[in-house]
Amino acid sequence: MAAPGSITHWKEKAKLLRERWQKLAAVEPQDTMLLKASAILKTLSDMCSEDEDTLNITSCLQLYTKAILDITFFEENLLVDGDFLDDDSLWKVKELIDILSEPEHLAKESNQRQKPLFVDLDVELLECLHWRRGALLYMYCHTVGERAGWCLQDRSTFLKCLTDGVCYLVKMLKSRSPVHLSDEVSFQDKNTATLLSEGMFSDIHILALMYCGEMCFWALRYCSEEGRATRLTSENSDWSTKHLDFKEVGEKALDKYIFSCEGPLSGQGWNTEKAKSMQDFLKKMTNS
Repeated sequence: MAAPGSITHWKEKAKLLRERWQKLAAVEPQDTMLLKASAILKTLSDMCSEDEDTLNITSCLQLYTKAILDITFFEENLLVDGDFLDDDSLWKVKELIDILSEPEHLAKESNQRQKPLFVDLDVELLECLHWRRGALLYMYCHTVGERAGWCLQDRSTFLKCLTDGVCYLVKMLKSRSPVHLSDEVSFQDKNTATLLSEGMFSDIHILALMYCGEMCFWALRYCSEEGRATRLTSENSDWSTKHLDFKEVGEKALDKYIFSCEGPLSGQGWNTEKAKSMQDFLKKMTNS
């Protein structure tokens, strides 16, 4: 195995990802995301042809991450379109989560070698990695839960998926700091200013709040014995806290979602009826 950060290391990574791409391209050669990934992998391979001393590890990591995001997007759509019906669907979900976690691991690996230059992921890429992992787990839990009428046979596995999914979404929502409003910062649109001050930078952030609140609701409604087990230790190594309090996290996410949709985003098509129903359920619960 080549040393992390070396040209040989990145050549190996690019080769393995290209092989994964080739299998998918054989299924859908004209897919837009796969074509984008192919172009990115070509750029990464060209970069790895340069001299070792001039290799820009950060640039390699950014390109590698973009290719991963495009390739896994295609794979995720196959799973979602197939309603996760295949027997190995859960295994495929876990595999995609591992692949989407790799860029962070590579950055940490490179920095542990104490290189003169600190290697880091662009904040928007990191935010996207968190979102994609959280959204994938949300879609899996939603699809499987609805199909089973929430009569789940393996509640522990389901609860693990919910826990990790919420953790990724919370990290996504915390990737960027809210915009601090002051007299020196001028906004023509007061609603936009309010959203930015709350850390809401796009529709995806609003959707992440709803997903987060909904997953917390599912965890307490369908996976806890009579609502007692409101805390669960997460095995997600990226999660910074020892316990996840579904009631607290869910309430905060739904509160901000409702505030955003009925305030700054009022009249723009966001529905809060379901969020209010779940919020009411969570607020009536008591922690054990």
